[in-house]
Amino acid sequence: MIDIHSHILPGLDDGSQDMDKSVAMAEVAADAGVTAMIATPHCNQKRVFENYASRELQICVENFKKEIAEAGINLAVCLGAEVYATSDIIQLYREKKLITLNYSRYMLVEFDFFADLSFMEKTLYSLMDEGLVPILAHPERYAAIQEEPDSAMIWNDEGVGIQLNKGSLFGRFGRGAYHLSNTLLGSGHVSCIASDAHGAQRRTPDMSAVETLLREEFSEKTADLLLRENPERIMTNQELLTMENILRY
Repeated sequence: MIDIHSHILPGLDDGSQDMDKSVAMAEVAADAGVTAMIATPHCNQKRVFENYASRELQICVENFKKEIAEAGINLAVCLGAEVYATSDIIQLYREKKLITLNYSRYMLVEFDFFADLSFMEKTLYSLMDEGLVPILAHPERYAAIQEEPDSAMIWNDEGVGIQLNKGSLFGRFGRGAYHLSNTLLGSGHVSCIASDAHGAQRRTPDMSAVETLLREEFSEKTADLLLRENPERIMTNQELLTMENILRY
């Protein structure tokens, strides 16, 4: 499996607080069958977690990769970011301050949980106008999309990637997120599922349970598409497949 959303780098945000915890998270992921991970620290949360593109971030991920290699953990790691959407996001992108997922065309984008639909739509479409493919982080957790699920489906049909959090499928983010994540899966409007991991004991990068759930309640093809095929396509800058594409055969 490949996990495109994780807060595994030490000391950058509300995820891992030090290298020991980061290494422990990597061990949990690898033991659960995760072979590659994109580290996505919170970015553009002004005066909180800014994490704009810098040499320091590159050094952080390289040091982490060295630590897990020395620990004998078989996990490939590359750099990305979970970019918080603000009104100046396009300007920041043009200034090369925002990091995409493994430096691809794909940008993991997060909104305020109470953002309105018009701002979300304007931001997502503006990013696409820049030649990016926004991957909408955990849309099932946004109040406005819970009220109007069709919005996420339309955006997905028009080119926005949809990333669900694994915990949402087990009710760990409330009833609204649980129901919406299952609605999006049932309608075929999901691009990938990720851990959004923050620790080794709580909100972990263990993806084994969600793989089992997808295989048992949907299909083996669904599990492979959402946990392997599309995440790999994001990492390697290839075009995403839709659930409709893959399940047709």
